[in-house]
Amino acid sequence: MIIKEKRTSLIKNLFPSHVPQIWCPPLTHYNENGEIDFNRMKKHIEFLIPYIHSFLIPGSTGDGWELKLSEYKSILEFIHKEFGTKNKINLIIGLLREDPKDRMEFLDHAISFLKEKNIEIKANGSNFGYFKGFVICPKKGKELTQDEIKEDIIELLEKDYPFVLYQLPQVTENELTPELVEYLVKSYYNVYMLKDSSGADRIANSDRDYRSLVILRGAEGNYFEQLKVVGGRYDGFLLSTGNSFPKELYSLVDLINKGKNEQAQKLSERLTNAVNEVFKLAQTIPEGNAFTNSNKLIDHFNAYGEKWRDFPAPRLHSGKRIDDTLLEQTVKILIKYEFLKKEGYMF
Repeated sequence: MIIKEKRTSLIKNLFPSHVPQIWCPPLTHYNENGEIDFNRMKKHIEFLIPYIHSFLIPGSTGDGWELKLSEYKSILEFIHKEFGTKNKINLIIGLLREDPKDRMEFLDHAISFLKEKNIEIKANGSNFGYFKGFVICPKKGKELTQDEIKEDIIELLEKDYPFVLYQLPQVTENELTPELVEYLVKSYYNVYMLKDSSGADRIANSDRDYRSLVILRGAEGNYFEQLKVVGGRYDGFLLSTGNSFPKELYSLVDLINKGKNEQAQKLSERLTNAVNEVFKLAQTIPEGNAFTNSNKLIDHFNAYGEKWRDFPAPRLHSGKRIDDTLLEQTVKILIKYEFLKKEGYMF
């Protein structure tokens, strides 16, 4: 069986009906003591699931680059217990480490965890549960050549698990070229999906033959024109703003699929404007990353609604809280674009 056919078969085994068009990397919440707040995370994911049930955990937005191994382990256990056995979710597990040795340590733990739960992990399997693969970035390094990046990635692909490539130059300081992606997908069938958060869209816009590779856009804004159904280059989205606007993004994709382009375009513009304005606020926060921080700002209002002032500002992985003045500015943006909710998901 040729590579393309094997990849198509893998995708069909992983997603018998279709590959979801919307994915999200859920936030990681923290309590007063700096520990992961699993009760808050549970309520937040329950808020997402009616609209988005496919997750990258932990992703960049979920502090995936910062989490300690002990935190990583506890999050996997939490997801399995609360959602893997009870709800129909799709999970791709992030291996977001700058150092390849650390990445391999996280992979080894994830494999042991999945085997312990009797979950299918090999790409040639046929009885997959909620686990849909591992997400990998190139190792960090601005001066890395494409050959060095290829060697790094291939070491993982040889293990024959389902893999998702992640283009994130904002962290890795390098990019997979379209030529390298084409080489990887023609050589390894177990690479079945790619997320590109660069915003440059070089991979999707290239005319290279990616042999049935599913390509998701991770960059925010201008959502309407991105999907293939309206002439774009992407199969779907994997967006940090899924944390903040799950219903709206679901509605947007639904409108596009139904050919209601005028309504979809208007919603896309509202979302783009709101997201961009909150993102600018988040960029003033020195700790963490702007993807996480912008969504924590909006999530505070989704969680508490009109009672948002009665609760402490969101806590970051660093232990610091977001400044209250940024919440005051965020609420004005949400009101301006008619996204402020009266009732919070915490009640």
